[in-house]
Amino acid sequence: MIHRVAVWALAAAGAALVAASLAWPWMTVPVGLERADGKPIRCVTAEPRLTAVFRAGCLGFALLMVGGHVRRSATSVRKASLAGGVMAALAAYPFAAMAFDGRLAAEAAWLNVQHENLVWLGGDLPTNLEAGRTSWKEHIYLVDTPRQISVVQMPSSQLGAFRFGRLMHWLETLGYSNRFCQFVGRGWLAAVFGAFLLACAECMPRGRLDRGRALSALGVTAGAALILVGLAAGPVLLSARLLERARGAIAAGRYAEGRDRLERAARYLPSLAQDTFFVAQTGLLDHRLHREHTPEGRLFDAVLLERHGHYAQAVDRYQQLVAESPRGSAIRREAIRALMRAAIHALNAGRNEQATALLEMVAAADPCNIKANYALQLACLRTGRRAELERLVAEMVAIYRWFQMPTKGIVLANSYENLLL
Repeated sequence: MIHRVAVWALAAAGAALVAASLAWPWMTVPVGLERADGKPIRCVTAEPRLTAVFRAGCLGFALLMVGGHVRRSATSVRKASLAGGVMAALAAYPFAAMAFDGRLAAEAAWLNVQHENLVWLGGDLPTNLEAGRTSWKEHIYLVDTPRQISVVQMPSSQLGAFRFGRLMHWLETLGYSNRFCQFVGRGWLAAVFGAFLLACAECMPRGRLDRGRALSALGVTAGAALILVGLAAGPVLLSARLLERARGAIAAGRYAEGRDRLERAARYLPSLAQDTFFVAQTGLLDHRLHREHTPEGRLFDAVLLERHGHYAQAVDRYQQLVAESPRGSAIRREAIRALMRAAIHALNAGRNEQATALLEMVAAADPCNIKANYALQLACLRTGRRAELERLVAEMVAIYRWFQMPTKGIVLANSYENLLL
């Protein structure tokens, strides 16, 4: 009797977790800020669109499990296998979120890049800890953001390219990366753990483990996982193959063909179009095809102006792209990153007013930009704008509420330190 009660408790806990996953967030990415007079600053978040599909699947799964117990009042091998299959399907959520919701995945990747840029060993905070103790932090030298914003790690398209030494690379390709884990919610974790508990309960009829049921559930889980990995690897390998063919066409001078293959690769894997190098390559091809009017071509021309030392003209081009490009697009994000690069250079050179003007443009276009927020904090310290500094710290706290990595405490502690100076 005690064993049966334990199994019922296990099943009840699993069902409760699956039910809770319908209400809890699965992945939340900060995308904006709400400011109202007299109210705390609130961070606006978004979830991947495919989350609704997975939630619907969890709802159907919960109804089937509960309905089976209501009709038969007993466990069954079919429900155990069903729970195993659901676990495998839920394990595919990171790939679905990061590969097929390109814009939101790129926002998550961009935020993660900024965070790592602030806290890594060569970043702004650890390397400047001693300099940060000096008067008004005048001597802090901000580092530029990394050159590439990448959402999906692209492997070689060769079938023999898999090596156990590159297992972590493949896990990142399948969505299990810091870019996902930084913003994962308890809803997805509850769904996975709840399905696991339900599978365990179904494998213990009369309170004892049934090895046949357990092996059946494990077999279904492993089979479904292999099928889903194959389905996920399909578009990745096809995109990688098209990228290799595009590279060959470009090397042979067939720019239009290379451009077409790049577009086809992005259709198979939408997040690929958000990659910095993908945008740069398409811009280069548009430039060589005399398509300077396209957004990619205009961005490439602005980069050329910057590299040739025409900084004022380049900044004007970047501002135009930010104003005209849709929110969340790769072109807009790259233009914002270029403006932030110019602002960081100005701040490091002691041109505080110019840096502040550029950083405020970045903050207006990208409210959750934590790198720009931190740079603006330093600019406010150097120019004595106390009220604005308090607002920036409140915004930083609101944004970092949705980060999962424990290293966020470093940035928050430094922000509060700025407020106390």
